[in-house]
Amino acid sequence: MENKIRKRISPEVAVAVILFLLLGSLGLAVNTTGDSGDSILHFLYSKGSFSHPEFFLHHWAKPLFVLLSSPFSQFGFKGIILFNCLMVALIVHFTFLAAKAMKMNNPWLVFVLILGCPLFLKLTFSGLTEYLFGLMLIIAVYLAVKTRYLAAVIVVSFLPFVRSEGLILLGVFGLFLLFGKRFALLPLLVIGHLVYSLAGFFYYRDFFWVFTKIPYRGLGSKYGSGKIFDFVHRLNYVIEKPVFILLFLGLAALIIRFVMAKSRRGEDSGLWLVCGLFVAVFIAHSLFWWLGIFSSMGLPRVLIPLVPLVALIALSGIGAVSSSLGNKGRQVLIVMILLVVSVYPFTQREKGVVFNQAMFRLPDNELIDREVVPWLKSNTGNFNGKLFYYSHAYFSISLDIDHFNDSCHRDLLRLSGEVPPKGAVVIWDDWFSVVENGVTFERLKSMDNLKFLKEFETHDHDRVVKFAVFIAS
Repeated sequence: MENKIRKRISPEVAVAVILFLLLGSLGLAVNTTGDSGDSILHFLYSKGSFSHPEFFLHHWAKPLFVLLSSPFSQFGFKGIILFNCLMVALIVHFTFLAAKAMKMNNPWLVFVLILGCPLFLKLTFSGLTEYLFGLMLIIAVYLAVKTRYLAAVIVVSFLPFVRSEGLILLGVFGLFLLFGKRFALLPLLVIGHLVYSLAGFFYYRDFFWVFTKIPYRGLGSKYGSGKIFDFVHRLNYVIEKPVFILLFLGLAALIIRFVMAKSRRGEDSGLWLVCGLFVAVFIAHSLFWWLGIFSSMGLPRVLIPLVPLVALIALSGIGAVSSSLGNKGRQVLIVMILLVVSVYPFTQREKGVVFNQAMFRLPDNELIDREVVPWLKSNTGNFNGKLFYYSHAYFSISLDIDHFNDSCHRDLLRLSGEVPPKGAVVIWDDWFSVVENGVTFERLKSMDNLKFLKEFETHDHDRVVKFAVFIAS
């Protein structure tokens, strides 16, 4: 019986299970939400879907993410952290399988290459959609490399319902099918859209809701714009210098093979697909930020789904270099890579995510839990039936109220068109209230029907985090 179990459980599956248990244990131990914005909102939509079933068709919340994560999020934020820990364990597992299928040397190195990317590991403990998207992407790559093209196309067709970048990757896979002369599979790239178009038709009465409800349709952005090469620095922030160098080594090796006509179409088709997917998303985000379109904030975390692709490209570069070395040279190279990639995230740096006790700290969340909410409980009476206006989503977790119940919570933006009822509590913060809702502290202080009660502040590196509490009179 024991031998049968050993045969059924392969070493790579066992490692994936152990990795999930380790990440899950850390996730249960740390007090974090990853970030104070989208991570919390995605969790709230996921958790609230059982009470608000329309969230299973909510474009911004991402319908497929809500569907798959909602059973986990019913157990609170720790539940959705465990969901993303599972995603990461599976990402590593399928990246390893893809490396094996592509006949790469030392495929086990992907474990170090992925987990050695500081921001990737840090934001695992969040409610962000990037990890499910990254998992589906690497599964599609694995299926394509294994020539299971139908399954790969079906998986890819649902990517836009986890993150909007999926629309870009539909085009990349379309080109992959065209170059491979698999024309019959091209129409199947719309399966995901057909499924969700039909599902949403009965709610929105609009068959094309998957296009008309896209939240990033406008060409403008209230977040401004940046430089064309900003995302080169963002990528370095996500994966850090050792993996960054190995990535460009892999890209250079593939280009050299192509120029020297040593790249065989069949042998390297999987790697070209990986590079195509990576380059398409990277260039797209660079352009969105540079042009200031599609509400791009220039956030580094949008590159997180590319980490498994980065690991495969880097591994191919390592293979290209090691192939010119003897056995001893190869062993020395692998040991050096292991040491540098593993140790670098722990080194103190002026900029970047450092693996230490402070990496999970969110000063604004801590201030809310430590001072703001305890003060509210002591000075504003019973929360039952009380209406709160705020833009910082973490208050919904700390106050334990339904974020989407209009009788409990409303965004500060609502103050532009309504007078808050007497006794309503208005909580202003210096980021979400201002940037997302356009409500300044001075504006609230100038409102005759609002009485200023108390201000709270703390420091986040070189920034002062502020909250202010008002009550409607």
